[in-house]
Amino acid sequence: MISHNDLIFSLDTPSSPRLATDDVLLKPSIGKLPSRSLAKTSASFVFGSPMDVVTGIALSKAMLDSKQCPVFCRFLDEEQRLYALNRFSFYENFWFSVGASYEDYEFVLSNLPKNSSINISVDVAHGATSQLQEIYNLYSKAPWCKKLMSGTIATVEGAKYVVDAGCTHVRVGIGPGSACSTRIVTGVGYPNLSAVYEIYRYFSDLPDNSYRPFIIADGGIRNSSDIVKYLSAGANGVMLGNILSSLKESEGWIYPKKTFFPLSKDLKPYKYYRGQASASFQLEKRGKINSVPEGVQSPNKIYQTVTYFNFHQDLEKAISSSLSYLGLTDIHQLNPESVSFIRITPSGLNESRPHILSS
Repeated sequence: MISHNDLIFSLDTPSSPRLATDDVLLKPSIGKLPSRSLAKTSASFVFGSPMDVVTGIALSKAMLDSKQCPVFCRFLDEEQRLYALNRFSFYENFWFSVGASYEDYEFVLSNLPKNSSINISVDVAHGATSQLQEIYNLYSKAPWCKKLMSGTIATVEGAKYVVDAGCTHVRVGIGPGSACSTRIVTGVGYPNLSAVYEIYRYFSDLPDNSYRPFIIADGGIRNSSDIVKYLSAGANGVMLGNILSSLKESEGWIYPKKTFFPLSKDLKPYKYYRGQASASFQLEKRGKINSVPEGVQSPNKIYQTVTYFNFHQDLEKAISSSLSYLGLTDIHQLNPESVSFIRITPSGLNESRPHILSS
Protein backbone atom coordinates (compact mmCIF):
# COMPACT_ATOMS: atom_id res chain seq x y z
CA MET A 1 0.00 0.00 0.00
CA ILE A 2 1.28 3.48 -0.85
CA SER A 3 2.07 5.58 2.18
CA HIS A 4 2.02 9.34 2.22
CA ASN A 5 5.82 9.21 1.89
CA ASP A 6 5.42 7.44 -1.46
CA LEU A 7 3.52 10.41 -2.86
CA ILE A 8 5.53 13.21 -1.26
CA PHE A 9 8.32 14.63 -3.41
CA SER A 10 11.68 15.01 -1.70
CA LEU A 11 15.16 15.47 -3.13
CA ASP A 12 16.39 13.48 -0.15
CA THR A 13 14.54 10.36 -1.36
CA PRO A 14 15.21 10.23 -5.11
CA SER A 15 14.08 6.60 -5.34
CA SER A 16 10.52 7.47 -4.33
CA PRO A 17 8.46 7.40 -7.56
CA ARG A 18 6.31 10.22 -8.84
CA LEU A 19 2.90 8.87 -9.86
CA ALA A 20 0.17 9.41 -12.44
CA THR A 21 -3.45 8.26 -12.12
CA ASP A 22 -2.77 5.03 -14.05
CA ASP A 23 -0.22 4.03 -11.40
CA VAL A 24 -2.76 3.68 -8.59
CA LEU A 25 -6.15 2.41 -7.52
CA LEU A 26 -8.20 3.36 -4.48
CA LYS A 27 -8.55 0.62 -1.88
CA PRO A 28 -12.18 -0.42 -1.17
CA SER A 29 -13.46 0.04 2.37
CA ILE A 30 -16.53 -1.00 4.39
CA GLY A 31 -19.55 0.69 2.87
CA LYS A 32 -21.73 3.02 4.92
CA LEU A 33 -24.48 3.82 2.42
CA PRO A 34 -27.62 1.64 2.22
CA SER A 35 -27.81 2.79 -1.42
CA ARG A 36 -25.21 4.58 -3.51
CA SER A 37 -27.97 6.90 -4.69
CA LEU A 38 -27.89 8.48 -1.22
CA ALA A 39 -24.31 9.74 -1.65
CA LYS A 40 -23.94 13.52 -1.58
CA THR A 41 -22.24 14.67 -4.78
CA SER A 42 -23.29 18.32 -4.88
CA ALA A 43 -20.19 20.49 -5.26
CA SER A 44 -18.73 22.99 -7.73
CA PHE A 45 -15.70 21.00 -8.84
CA VAL A 46 -15.77 20.77 -12.66
CA PHE A 47 -13.91 23.53 -14.54
CA GLY A 48 -14.29 23.86 -18.31
CA SER A 49 -10.90 24.33 -19.96
CA PRO A 50 -10.41 27.76 -21.60
CA MET A 51 -9.72 26.25 -25.03
CA ASP A 52 -11.15 27.48 -28.31
CA VAL A 53 -12.77 24.09 -28.97
CA VAL A 54 -14.21 23.74 -25.48
CA THR A 55 -15.58 26.64 -23.44
CA GLY A 56 -17.64 29.28 -25.18
CA ILE A 57 -21.06 30.80 -24.60
CA ALA A 58 -23.26 27.69 -24.89
CA LEU A 59 -21.10 25.48 -22.65
CA SER A 60 -20.71 28.30 -20.11
CA LYS A 61 -24.48 28.57 -19.77
CA ALA A 62 -24.92 24.79 -19.50
CA MET A 63 -22.21 24.48 -16.83
CA LEU A 64 -23.54 27.41 -14.82
CA ASP A 65 -27.01 25.85 -14.89
CA SER A 66 -25.40 22.79 -13.23
CA LYS A 67 -23.56 25.03 -10.72
CA GLN A 68 -20.18 24.19 -12.25
CA CYS A 69 -17.32 26.43 -13.36
CA PRO A 70 -16.78 27.37 -17.02
CA VAL A 71 -13.51 29.18 -17.81
CA PHE A 72 -14.30 31.25 -20.89
CA CYS A 73 -11.72 31.03 -23.68
CA ARG A 74 -9.66 34.18 -24.26
CA PHE A 75 -9.05 33.29 -27.92
CA LEU A 76 -12.68 33.59 -29.04
CA ASP A 77 -13.67 36.69 -30.98
CA GLU A 78 -14.25 40.00 -29.25
CA GLU A 79 -18.02 39.90 -29.74
CA GLN A 80 -18.28 36.63 -27.83
CA ARG A 81 -15.96 37.84 -25.09
CA LEU A 82 -18.00 41.01 -24.62
CA TYR A 83 -21.21 38.98 -24.49
CA ALA A 84 -19.69 36.66 -21.87
CA LEU A 85 -18.57 39.56 -19.68
CA ASN A 86 -22.03 41.11 -19.75
CA ARG A 87 -24.06 37.89 -19.56
CA PHE A 88 -22.13 35.78 -17.04
CA SER A 89 -20.06 38.07 -14.80
CA PHE A 90 -22.77 38.02 -12.13
CA TYR A 91 -22.46 34.25 -11.66
CA GLU A 92 -20.28 33.19 -8.74
CA ASN A 93 -18.83 30.24 -10.69
CA PHE A 94 -18.04 31.98 -13.99
CA TRP A 95 -14.39 32.52 -14.89
CA PHE A 96 -12.99 34.79 -17.61
CA SER A 97 -9.58 33.88 -19.01
CA VAL A 98 -6.90 36.42 -19.88
CA GLY A 99 -3.30 36.30 -21.07
CA ALA A 100 -0.15 37.76 -19.56
CA SER A 101 -0.69 41.21 -21.06
CA TYR A 102 -1.79 44.55 -19.73
CA GLU A 103 -4.06 44.87 -22.78
CA ASP A 104 -6.23 42.04 -21.44
CA TYR A 105 -6.43 43.78 -18.08
CA GLU A 106 -7.60 46.98 -19.77
CA PHE A 107 -10.13 45.01 -21.84
CA VAL A 108 -11.79 43.60 -18.72
CA LEU A 109 -11.58 46.90 -16.85
CA SER A 110 -13.19 48.81 -19.74
CA ASN A 111 -15.95 46.34 -20.56
CA LEU A 112 -17.00 44.78 -17.27
CA PRO A 113 -20.54 45.87 -16.38
CA LYS A 114 -20.74 48.65 -13.81
CA ASN A 115 -20.80 47.55 -10.16
CA SER A 116 -20.02 43.94 -11.04
CA SER A 117 -17.05 41.72 -10.32
CA ILE A 118 -15.61 38.62 -11.94
CA ASN A 119 -13.30 35.64 -11.45
CA ILE A 120 -10.11 35.83 -13.53
CA SER A 121 -8.04 32.93 -14.89
CA VAL A 122 -4.58 33.83 -16.19
CA ASP A 123 -4.36 31.26 -18.97
CA VAL A 124 -0.66 30.66 -19.61
CA ALA A 125 1.34 27.46 -19.96
CA HIS A 126 4.05 28.36 -17.41
CA GLY A 127 2.31 29.99 -14.49
CA ALA A 128 5.29 30.78 -12.24
CA THR A 129 7.39 33.51 -13.87
CA SER A 130 8.60 36.91 -12.73
CA GLN A 131 6.51 38.67 -15.41
CA LEU A 132 3.37 36.92 -14.21
CA GLN A 133 4.01 37.94 -10.62
CA GLU A 134 3.28 41.51 -11.69
CA ILE A 135 0.15 40.43 -13.58
CA TYR A 136 -1.13 38.43 -10.59
CA ASN A 137 -0.55 41.38 -8.28
CA LEU A 138 -2.40 43.66 -10.69
CA TYR A 139 -5.53 41.48 -10.79
CA SER A 140 -5.49 40.49 -7.12
CA LYS A 141 -5.55 44.15 -6.11
CA ALA A 142 -8.35 45.07 -8.52
CA PRO A 143 -11.59 45.59 -6.55
CA TRP A 144 -13.59 43.88 -9.29
CA CYS A 145 -11.52 40.66 -9.28
CA LYS A 146 -13.32 38.18 -7.01
CA LYS A 147 -10.94 35.21 -7.32
CA LEU A 148 -7.76 34.67 -9.28
CA MET A 149 -6.56 31.44 -10.93
CA SER A 150 -2.90 30.93 -11.75
CA GLY A 151 -1.41 29.68 -14.96
CA THR A 152 -0.33 26.05 -14.86
CA ILE A 153 2.26 25.00 -12.29
CA ALA A 154 3.41 21.56 -11.13
CA THR A 155 5.49 21.94 -7.98
CA VAL A 156 5.16 23.12 -4.40
CA GLU A 157 7.58 25.93 -5.18
CA GLY A 158 5.42 27.06 -8.10
CA ALA A 159 2.27 26.89 -5.98
CA LYS A 160 3.85 28.97 -3.20
CA TYR A 161 5.02 31.50 -5.78
CA VAL A 162 1.60 32.10 -7.35
CA VAL A 163 -0.22 32.13 -4.00
CA ASP A 164 2.23 34.71 -2.63
CA ALA A 165 1.51 36.77 -5.77
CA GLY A 166 -2.23 36.81 -5.01
CA CYS A 167 -3.75 33.71 -6.62
CA THR A 168 -6.64 32.04 -4.78
CA HIS A 169 -6.86 29.07 -7.18
CA VAL A 170 -3.87 27.00 -8.31
CA ARG A 171 -4.02 25.20 -11.67
CA VAL A 172 -1.82 22.10 -11.50
CA GLY A 173 -0.62 20.26 -14.60
CA ILE A 174 2.38 20.80 -16.88
CA GLY A 175 2.34 18.32 -19.73
CA PRO A 176 -0.40 15.76 -18.96
CA GLY A 177 -3.01 17.03 -21.43
CA SER A 178 -4.26 14.67 -24.13
CA ALA A 179 -3.23 17.12 -26.88
CA CYS A 180 -0.11 18.41 -25.12
CA SER A 181 3.41 17.46 -26.22
CA THR A 182 5.33 19.71 -23.80
CA ARG A 183 7.06 16.82 -22.03
CA ILE A 184 8.13 15.23 -25.31
CA VAL A 185 9.36 18.49 -26.84
CA THR A 186 11.00 20.05 -23.77
CA GLY A 187 11.61 17.16 -21.38
CA VAL A 188 9.92 19.21 -18.66
CA GLY A 189 6.94 18.12 -16.55
CA TYR A 190 5.82 16.31 -13.43
CA PRO A 191 3.49 13.31 -12.96
CA ASN A 192 0.29 15.07 -12.08
CA LEU A 193 -1.16 12.90 -9.31
CA SER A 194 2.00 13.39 -7.25
CA ALA A 195 2.05 17.09 -8.14
CA VAL A 196 -1.48 17.56 -6.79
CA TYR A 197 -0.75 15.56 -3.65
CA GLU A 198 2.49 17.36 -2.81
CA ILE A 199 0.88 20.77 -3.16
CA TYR A 200 -2.08 19.64 -1.07
CA ARG A 201 0.21 18.25 1.62
CA TYR A 202 2.35 21.38 1.78
CA PHE A 203 -0.59 23.72 2.37
CA SER A 204 -2.37 21.27 4.69
CA ASP A 205 0.70 21.09 6.93
CA LEU A 206 0.82 24.86 7.42
CA PRO A 207 -0.57 26.35 10.67
CA ASP A 208 -4.37 26.50 10.90
CA ASN A 209 -4.59 30.23 10.19
CA SER A 210 -2.51 29.98 6.99
CA TYR A 211 -4.10 30.47 3.61
CA ARG A 212 -4.94 27.32 1.62
CA PRO A 213 -5.62 27.76 -2.10
CA PHE A 214 -8.20 25.91 -4.16
CA ILE A 215 -6.30 23.20 -6.06
CA ILE A 216 -7.41 22.34 -9.62
CA ALA A 217 -6.01 19.23 -11.35
CA ASP A 218 -5.69 20.05 -15.04
CA GLY A 219 -4.86 17.87 -18.01
CA GLY A 220 -5.24 14.36 -19.35
CA ILE A 221 -8.42 13.45 -17.46
CA ARG A 222 -10.08 10.73 -19.52
CA ASN A 223 -12.83 9.35 -17.29
CA SER A 224 -14.57 9.53 -13.93
CA SER A 225 -11.94 7.37 -12.23
CA ASP A 226 -9.25 9.97 -12.98
CA ILE A 227 -11.49 12.62 -11.44
CA VAL A 228 -12.06 10.61 -8.26
CA LYS A 229 -8.34 9.87 -7.92
CA TYR A 230 -7.42 13.54 -8.25
CA LEU A 231 -10.03 14.60 -5.70
CA SER A 232 -8.77 11.84 -3.39
CA ALA A 233 -5.19 13.09 -3.79
CA GLY A 234 -6.15 16.55 -2.56
CA ALA A 235 -7.58 18.44 -5.53
CA ASN A 236 -10.64 20.59 -4.87
CA GLY A 237 -11.61 20.54 -8.53
CA VAL A 238 -10.66 19.24 -11.96
CA MET A 239 -10.30 21.03 -15.29
CA LEU A 240 -11.67 19.11 -18.28
CA GLY A 241 -10.87 19.71 -21.93
CA ASN A 242 -11.12 16.73 -24.26
CA ILE A 243 -14.08 15.19 -22.42
CA LEU A 244 -16.12 18.39 -22.66
CA SER A 245 -15.10 19.05 -26.27
CA SER A 246 -17.33 16.18 -27.40
CA LEU A 247 -20.47 17.73 -25.92
CA LYS A 248 -23.17 19.42 -27.94
CA GLU A 249 -22.68 22.79 -26.22
CA SER A 250 -18.90 22.92 -26.63
CA GLU A 251 -17.26 25.50 -28.86
CA GLY A 252 -15.74 24.94 -32.29
CA TRP A 253 -18.15 22.71 -34.21
CA ILE A 254 -17.79 23.11 -37.96
CA TYR A 255 -21.00 22.84 -39.98
CA PRO A 256 -20.43 21.64 -43.57
CA LYS A 257 -22.16 23.66 -46.23
CA LYS A 258 -24.98 21.91 -48.04
CA THR A 259 -24.33 21.12 -51.67
CA PHE A 260 -26.21 19.44 -54.51
CA PHE A 261 -24.05 16.37 -54.06
CA PRO A 262 -26.45 13.46 -53.27
CA LEU A 263 -24.62 12.45 -50.08
CA SER A 264 -24.43 15.95 -48.64
CA LYS A 265 -27.46 15.33 -46.45
CA ASP A 266 -25.39 12.77 -44.53
CA LEU A 267 -22.66 15.25 -43.63
CA LYS A 268 -22.56 16.00 -39.90
CA PRO A 269 -20.90 18.80 -37.97
CA TYR A 270 -17.37 17.97 -36.89
CA LYS A 271 -14.44 19.46 -35.05
CA TYR A 272 -10.85 18.75 -34.14
CA TYR A 273 -9.33 18.85 -30.68
CA ARG A 274 -5.94 20.51 -30.39
CA GLY A 275 -3.47 21.91 -27.93
CA GLN A 276 -3.33 25.69 -27.64
CA ALA A 277 0.38 25.49 -28.46
CA SER A 278 -0.16 23.26 -31.52
CA ALA A 279 1.00 24.31 -34.98
CA SER A 280 -2.57 24.52 -36.32
CA PHE A 281 -3.68 26.76 -33.45
CA GLN A 282 -0.72 29.11 -33.93
CA LEU A 283 -1.33 29.33 -37.67
CA GLU A 284 -5.06 29.98 -37.28
CA LYS A 285 -4.86 32.51 -34.45
CA ARG A 286 -1.56 34.24 -35.22
CA GLY A 287 -1.01 33.58 -38.92
CA LYS A 288 2.36 31.94 -38.29
CA ILE A 289 4.15 29.51 -36.01
CA ASN A 290 5.89 31.64 -33.39
CA SER A 291 7.49 28.84 -31.41
CA VAL A 292 8.19 25.12 -31.45
CA PRO A 293 4.72 23.47 -31.21
CA GLU A 294 4.00 21.87 -27.85
CA GLY A 295 0.65 20.40 -28.80
CA VAL A 296 -1.01 18.22 -31.40
CA GLN A 297 -4.31 18.10 -33.28
CA SER A 298 -6.64 15.11 -33.16
CA PRO A 299 -8.55 13.53 -36.05
CA ASN A 300 -11.99 15.03 -36.60
CA LYS A 301 -14.62 14.49 -33.90
CA ILE A 302 -18.10 13.77 -35.26
CA TYR A 303 -20.97 15.73 -33.72
CA GLN A 304 -23.18 13.84 -31.29
CA THR A 305 -26.10 15.18 -29.29
CA VAL A 306 -24.64 14.45 -25.85
CA THR A 307 -25.35 17.43 -23.60
CA TYR A 308 -23.54 18.73 -20.56
CA PHE A 309 -26.58 17.84 -18.45
CA ASN A 310 -26.27 14.17 -19.48
CA PHE A 311 -22.53 14.17 -18.85
CA HIS A 312 -22.82 15.72 -15.41
CA GLN A 313 -25.59 13.38 -14.32
CA ASP A 314 -23.49 10.36 -15.36
CA LEU A 315 -20.47 11.82 -13.55
CA GLU A 316 -22.45 12.25 -10.33
CA LYS A 317 -23.62 8.64 -10.55
CA ALA A 318 -20.04 7.43 -11.04
CA ILE A 319 -18.83 9.44 -8.05
CA SER A 320 -21.71 8.07 -5.98
CA SER A 321 -20.49 4.56 -6.76
CA SER A 322 -16.94 5.54 -5.81
CA LEU A 323 -18.08 6.90 -2.46
CA SER A 324 -20.00 3.71 -1.79
CA TYR A 325 -16.94 1.53 -2.46
CA LEU A 326 -14.70 3.79 -0.36
CA GLY A 327 -16.92 3.78 2.71
CA LEU A 328 -17.70 7.50 2.35
CA THR A 329 -20.96 9.41 2.07
CA ASP A 330 -20.05 12.86 0.71
CA ILE A 331 -17.86 14.08 -2.17
CA HIS A 332 -16.18 16.51 0.23
CA GLN A 333 -14.76 13.51 2.11
CA LEU A 334 -12.57 12.59 -0.86
CA ASN A 335 -9.09 13.51 0.41
CA PRO A 336 -5.82 11.76 1.32
CA GLU A 337 -6.88 11.40 4.96
CA SER A 338 -10.00 9.40 4.04
CA VAL A 339 -8.76 7.06 1.29
CA SER A 340 -5.91 4.61 0.76
CA PHE A 341 -3.99 4.48 -2.51
CA ILE A 342 -2.49 1.21 -3.70
CA ARG A 343 0.27 1.03 -6.29
CA ILE A 344 -0.40 -1.18 -9.31
CA THR A 345 1.74 -2.68 -12.07
CA PRO A 346 1.06 -2.53 -15.82
CA SER A 347 -0.63 -5.92 -15.40
CA GLY A 348 -2.88 -4.42 -12.75
CA LEU A 349 -3.79 -1.62 -15.14
CA ASN A 350 -4.62 -4.14 -17.88
CA GLU A 351 -6.69 -6.13 -15.39
CA SER A 352 -8.70 -2.98 -14.65
CA ARG A 353 -9.94 -2.71 -18.21
CA PRO A 354 -12.80 -4.71 -19.73
CA HIS A 355 -11.44 -7.86 -21.38
CA ILE A 356 -14.32 -9.28 -23.39
CA LEU A 357 -13.82 -6.95 -26.35
CA SER A 358 -10.21 -8.05 -26.84
CA SER A 359 -10.54 -11.78 -26.20
